[in-house]
Order: sequence, then structure tokens, then C-alpha cells
Amino acid sequence: MTSPPVKSDPDGCDPVALVRGKEAGQPLRVAIVGGGKACYELLKVLNANRLSRLKMGILGVADTNPDAPGIRYARELGLFTTNDIRHLSGLEGLNLVIELTGSAAVREEIFRIMPPDISIMDHMGSRLLWDIVQIEIEKFELERRHEKEEERERRYSQIILDSLPYRIMVVNMDMTVERVNQTFLQEFHLTQEDFLGRHCYEVRYGIERPCGEMGNPCYLQDLKEMKENKLISTIREFRSKNGEEYFDVITTSPIYNEQGEMVQLLEASRDVTQRIRLEREAQKSNIFFQNVIQSAVDGIVVVDTRGNVLIFNEGMENLTGYTRKEIMEEGHLSSFYNIDVAKENMKKMRSNQYGPLGKLNPTSMSITTKHGEEIPVTLSASIITIDGKEVGSVGVFTDMREVLKMRKDLEEAHLQLVQSEKIASVGRMAAGVAHEINNPLAGVLIYAELLKEKLSEDPQGQSDIQEVIDQTLRCKKIVAELLEFSRQSIGQTSSFSLEYLIGQCLNLLVNQAFFHNIRIATEIEPDMPEMAGDLGQLQQVFTNLFINAADAMEGKGLLTVTAGYQPERSRFVIKVSDTGPGIPVELRDKIFDIFFTTKPVGKGTGLGLSITQNIVQLHGGTISIESPPGGGTTFLIELPLEYMEAPTAEPVFVGLDES
Repeated sequence: MTSPPVKSDPDGCDPVALVRGKEAGQPLRVAIVGGGKACYELLKVLNANRLSRLKMGILGVADTNPDAPGIRYARELGLFTTNDIRHLSGLEGLNLVIELTGSAAVREEIFRIMPPDISIMDHMGSRLLWDIVQIEIEKFELERRHEKEEERERRYSQIILDSLPYRIMVVNMDMTVERVNQTFLQEFHLTQEDFLGRHCYEVRYGIERPCGEMGNPCYLQDLKEMKENKLISTIREFRSKNGEEYFDVITTSPIYNEQGEMVQLLEASRDVTQRIRLEREAQKSNIFFQNVIQSAVDGIVVVDTRGNVLIFNEGMENLTGYTRKEIMEEGHLSSFYNIDVAKENMKKMRSNQYGPLGKLNPTSMSITTKHGEEIPVTLSASIITIDGKEVGSVGVFTDMREVLKMRKDLEEAHLQLVQSEKIASVGRMAAGVAHEINNPLAGVLIYAELLKEKLSEDPQGQSDIQEVIDQTLRCKKIVAELLEFSRQSIGQTSSFSLEYLIGQCLNLLVNQAFFHNIRIATEIEPDMPEMAGDLGQLQQVFTNLFINAADAMEGKGLLTVTAGYQPERSRFVIKVSDTGPGIPVELRDKIFDIFFTTKPVGKGTGLGLSITQNIVQLHGGTISIESPPGGGTTFLIELPLEYMEAPTAEPVFVGLDES
């Protein structure tokens, strides 16, 4: 049974009479009818390789001429040959007969003889087969040339890879190693056979599981980062069997096919241990250098040739009030350093008159803080050169405020030392005067008393003699004060009430004209224990404080005296407060200095508070001041319950009556 003929195409070509049986689609098992030149050419083209590609096999050839070229060539190929078409139908598996004779009678004979399950192609249809075979031949040749080209490119690529100093590994998506270069083989002591078919983690790291399962990055298991970044470079740390650490820089990039699909990964790696070690050493040195600069007390500044600040240490932050960020990102050397002075100092550094060439010996100058304050400093500077070219300069700024203050304090101390020498001389003189005039004063007092008795009947004479006695006692007091100042005597100690001491002092002053407009308020804690000390000396302390308060208030104001006892400390606490203008901050550290006074010349000696402090300290106590900004001054005196100084048994002057 035959199928109907194929219709002609629009170009008017002859129809191809192709009859297909139920075995269509199976591999073609072909017999050729007609062993002429066409058969010969077809057999030559259809060699074994092409037949397999076309899924076709030639079973036999039939022709009435045993010497036909196709028959002879078929016999050479070992194919079945016959001169009777009917013999072909017996070939096992035959499913296609190709008629190449061009004879209608032969074609009719084939249709008549062949079973219906065998397809038949006449000589016109064989032309289509011929074209298909030619196309296949051309395709095969192209593929062969393409394979050769790919092999050539592969060899060339391998040569390039082998010439690189980096270790190269190409990995398939299933983690098997496609290829490596000679550098890789040499450094890992491998051969080509050692990595074929093995996984990358086995060849590269000698582990049995993928890197991702061992806690290390694996870009084949997570392709997201690789797709986003296209190129990933990391530094990984390894340890050898002996525990020595080494480092590899590993760069991974994807390999795409013509459709843009990622098909492989390329990993390039190299040993950077030496570089990392050098970088770490450099980093350590840099950190140490930075720490040295930052921990320096002096201000250190490094600038480039345009004055842009490159280094600004903590000492400079403290000195100028600028932060490092403010200066380095927004500021300039001129923010704190007069630019004209800077240019002048650069000129000095370029000469050898102010230090070695390129350096500046310590030079006094000033810088400006963030708030506009001028700070005296000493600058030491140096030009920074690289390969003989100036690239910047470094300056060390030393804050001179403390140094200048120390100099001033030393000068004042020197003046105080001179004054102390004067005081010592006065003390020695006072002691000498006391001893020299002690006996004459005693004699004056004795004879005055005798004269007073003789003139008992003469009231005017007694009055005159009493004046002599009073003036002599006044001289005694003056000399006694000199002795107090020179610490030649302490006086006598006794027990007395603090309330009695303060009351005695106030009673001597309240009736004086200078205290008439001064209100006095006292807050004396009752039932305090008696204190031990030199009553006369302590009277001098409080009398002096009360008089100073009256002077400060210019005879008008409120004088407040409070006194209490602290049992846990065994100390008396006394406060003497006035409502005067107060003491300026700059003078508070000086008011107890010897000869220091704010009173006009002739109205103050500067000895009162110095003697007061001296007496309090001799009694084992302390004295301090409080002077708030709003005005007023409070003297705070603390005295122990027990007198700490050994008393003097005898009075200094003969005839001295303490009562």
C-alpha cells in the first residue's frame, strides 16, 4: 500500500513521491535500487560517521549490471548486492528503498514488490536526501573546524593561564574542577590527573565537605553576591601544619555562556603573606606613631605645603579648643596660626640662622583659640621633605601659660623671700628691743608706782603719774606685738569660754565711734565646753577680724558672728561675716601674705591677717575665707578643743598684768 504523492511546492517543482509506512520515525535501514554513478557518489558521501549522524544504515544495492560503479563500490564496502529487486525485500529491518534509476517501470516494480510497511523514495526524492547529506557534510566540516578552533583556543588559553604567576582554577557549577594552570599544580604539588573529576574544596583546601559547610564563603552555594558584584576579592587566612599563618588573596569571577548563563567560576589566588605581614608591621608602627603623637602633652600639627592640616593631636585640641574634625575637614592652619607669622617662620626654617637648615629652634609666639583668646606658646618646627622635595611641615606647640605663671610666681616668691628677710630682721630687732627696753620699762613702772604713792595727797600729780604708767604700758603692748609677730613668745594658756572670748572682743569695740552704725548679730551655741589657749592672742585674732570687717563695710552694715562645737571632730567652728563688697577672686590667695594690704599707704601694714593666721595655726587651727559673687566676706576659723602648743611659763615683761 502506498501513500498519496506529495503536492508540488509553489515554485512548481516536481512532486516527490514519498511513501511512508508505519515504521516512519525509526532509524532508516536503506536499500538502493540502481547501482549507477549516483549510487556510487551517494555511498561515498554516506560514510559510517555520517550515517550514524543521519540515523541511517545502507543494507544493500540492486542493479542488473554487475559492473555498475555503485555495485562494485558496495561490494568493496561489504554490502549486500543483487541483480534482482525482489531479493532486497528479504533484508532484515529494511524500511526504506531509494530508487535511483529514473525508470518509471522500475519504480512501478518496486511499488509492486515491496511490502506496504517499507517506504519508497524515487530518484526525485533522493535529490532531497542528497541535499540533506550535503548540508550534513557542511555542518560536519563546520563542527570539525569549530572543534579545532576551540581546541586551539583552549590550548592558547591554557598557555596564557600557565604563564600567569597566580594560581588559576576553573570550577564547574557542580563544584568539579575543570582546569588549573601550571602555577596551581606546582604550588600544590599536583599533576593534571590529581584534580580531574575532583571537587574544588578537595583540590584547593584538602577538605571533604564544601567550604560553605565548613564556615567559609562559597560563592557556588550562594550565587546572589556573585551575580550582583560580578567580581569578588577576599583575603583568607590559613595555618600550616606547624601552626604558621599565611594569607591568600582570592579573586572569584563568573564565566558565562553565549546565552548569558553562568556556567563556571574562575578563581585566581596568590600568596600575600609577606605583604600582609609588612602591612601589619606598618599598621603597628603607624598606630604607635599615632599614639605617641596623640598622647603628647604638647600640641603637634602636620600640614601640607598649602597649609591644609594633616595631623592635629589631642594636645592641640586642648590648646586651641578646635576638634580634629573641625580643623582637618573645614579648617586651615590660619584658623589658629597667624599666616604672616607662619610665612616668616618658613623663611627662618629655610635658612640656617635660626637652627639647622630645615628646622626652627624654639621660638616664642602666640596662637588664637576657637574663642579668640591669644595663647602664648613656644614653637619648634621642621620642614618635611621626600626625595628632596618639600611636602609639608610639622610644628610642636608648647603652652607657655603655666611656665609664665611659674615665672611670675617665682618672682613673687622672690619678693616674698625678700620681705621675709625683712620680717626676720624685724623679728630679731623686736626681740633685741624687747630685751633692751625690758628693764628700763620695768624701772619706769616701779618708780612711777612709787611716785604715785608719794603724791597721794596731790590729785593732779597722781593723774600725771597715771598717764606715765598708761603710756609705759602702751609701749609694752607695742613691743609685745612685735614679739608675737616674731614668735619670740607665745604667752600663757588657760581655759575659757568661747562665748566669753567673743564677748570681750565685741565689748571693747562696740562703744567706739567707728562701730556706731554697724549692727552686730551673734549666734553662740550654748553649753559648749571650755577651750584651752592663749586668751590674749585669740583676742587679738577676733579683734583684728572685727576691725577688718568694719573697715570693709566702711562703718555701716551687718557684722554676724556664729560659733558652735562639733563633738565628733572635737573642734570649735567660728564664722565672722560682713556685708562689705567682698574680696576679688584674684586677691583671695594673697590676703594672708605678709605685708599684703589693699588699704592706702599709712593706713595698713599688711601684718594683721598674717599675724591672725599665724596665731590660729599656732593653736592647731585653720582659717579660710568665703566670698560669694554677690558680695560679703566670711572668715571661717576652726580651733581644736585642746591647745596644741606648749605654753610659756613666765610673762615677757616685768609688771605685765594680763588681767
